[in-house]
Amino acid sequence: MKSTSAVRQEPLEWFLLLWFAALFTFSLLYVFRVYDNNTLASWQWVFVPLGIQRVLLILSGTLFFSLLICRFLPFETIPVPALIVFSTAAVLPLWSEPELLLDSGRYFLQAKALSQYGLLYFIREWGREITIWTDMPLVPFLYGLIFTFVGELRIAVQLWNTLLFVLTVVLTCRLGTVLWNRKTGFYAGFLLLGMPYLLTQVPLMLVDVQTMFFVVLAVYCFVEALRYGGLLRMVVASLTLVLASMAKYSTWPMLAILPVCGYIYLRTTPAAAKYVQRMSAIIVPSAIAVVVLLAYTSPVFTEQLHTLFTYQRPALKLWHEGFASTFFFQIHPFIFLLALYGGFRAWRTGCSRFFFPLLFVFLVVLLRIERIRYMVPLFPFLALMAAYGLGGVKDLLVKRSIAAVIVSSSLVVLFAGYLPFFKTTSMVNIQRAGQFLNHLAVDTVAVYALPQGKSEGSTIIAIPQLDLFTSRKIVSRQHWAAGKSEGISPLSSMLATWQLKKPAFYQADTRPAPLVVLSGSPVDDSVYVRTCNSSSPVRVKHFTRRSGVFRYTTFVSIYY
Repeated sequence: MKSTSAVRQEPLEWFLLLWFAALFTFSLLYVFRVYDNNTLASWQWVFVPLGIQRVLLILSGTLFFSLLICRFLPFETIPVPALIVFSTAAVLPLWSEPELLLDSGRYFLQAKALSQYGLLYFIREWGREITIWTDMPLVPFLYGLIFTFVGELRIAVQLWNTLLFVLTVVLTCRLGTVLWNRKTGFYAGFLLLGMPYLLTQVPLMLVDVQTMFFVVLAVYCFVEALRYGGLLRMVVASLTLVLASMAKYSTWPMLAILPVCGYIYLRTTPAAAKYVQRMSAIIVPSAIAVVVLLAYTSPVFTEQLHTLFTYQRPALKLWHEGFASTFFFQIHPFIFLLALYGGFRAWRTGCSRFFFPLLFVFLVVLLRIERIRYMVPLFPFLALMAAYGLGGVKDLLVKRSIAAVIVSSSLVVLFAGYLPFFKTTSMVNIQRAGQFLNHLAVDTVAVYALPQGKSEGSTIIAIPQLDLFTSRKIVSRQHWAAGKSEGISPLSSMLATWQLKKPAFYQADTRPAPLVVLSGSPVDDSVYVRTCNSSSPVRVKHFTRRSGVFRYTTFVSIYY
């Protein structure tokens, strides 16, 4: 029998061990950062602005504070309120980051088309006048509704994405509760905050976070409908399956394994006898609805499939980011290790329900998905696996401390590494230029995009990104060479930037207006000052920040 002093000392030993393990793991990853080949937030460059010494100091203090706090606050006793507070607090500071990925320009144009010309135009011209590349319509449609009823405000987009992310965390918690128990569900949702890359995507005008939400929502509603039956539950489950399938093509293989996952869950429950009947009542109507939608847009659908198989599929082999980068650097490595332990624990105890999330994560290996953005919808299932592994730790305080170490370490990486680095990239020039234009006493600005110097991408796609940050009306007086990408590799990741058609709302306006020049390198002011035709002296404002990491650069020069 242990003495009282030994019982009191054991938690302290655990806390010191976890504190040291977290610092050692971070240091080890930094030493081997050359293996992080993530194309956006590689550890090879994200810690340059703040410096690794300061990051380590911040990490040490944060770990100590989080370990101290978790001793006295039993968060898992109020799982949903705690998760809502934690996930919201983790994302709100990221609203200051610029639009980091060029795809947001395309989604902005799609959404603005809906807000400017209405729903019928959006449906009729999807894939025709509206450039779509390989996009599905659901998320741009939702963005368009936001623009219609709230306005073209980036903060409205960020609020919407944050809401869906928080709901994803809560749904992951609920799914873990249904599969195992309440505490496992809480830790599954909580561990989503231990994935720094995922959090960086929430404030951006992209589709990945919303796709993740609709996938988790569809899975949860599917399980609930199988579990309890009922007309309303089955109708809702069918509807969520349709929504998830319309979010992104990559959701299709994920949704295809749902029948197997449903059987795994129900095989040990009284509802197993009604499995086929309930599953058919859910899947058949949703499949019919998807087929009807695709048939209506068959020319567009056929062209997109051709692009997916002739361009996207072979190109992904060139754009890959290694599993080591994703599972050890962009996600806290303890999550991956806990997921492995969860598999061992399930094998040892005979828990067949572990295969439910495992099948989703296994798609990454089966389909060789090595681009992290395509893995984002699967992250909640990795969190479920890790939470089940964490459930193997019997001591509640130690379990809570492990989770706290994972999340606090990841947040330090996020706020002391990723966010400061993002603010050194040239994409911040667009953000600051848009904010500057909002303070000019003008209604309209003319934007001209010059070719990139070192990148194969088209600078044209930065025009809608600028539009997202300014309330001024933008006109473009140059021709958009849609589809004309001579000299660019047929499998270039920048090929989509050359496919944009100039929408009518950017058509030339003959009235005098300040000139905004977007370029990939510094410009000669004298050339553009003469084009302003102003009787008063022309003032110039430059935004030329750049990190030196990326070939694609957006410098902004404003002549007013």
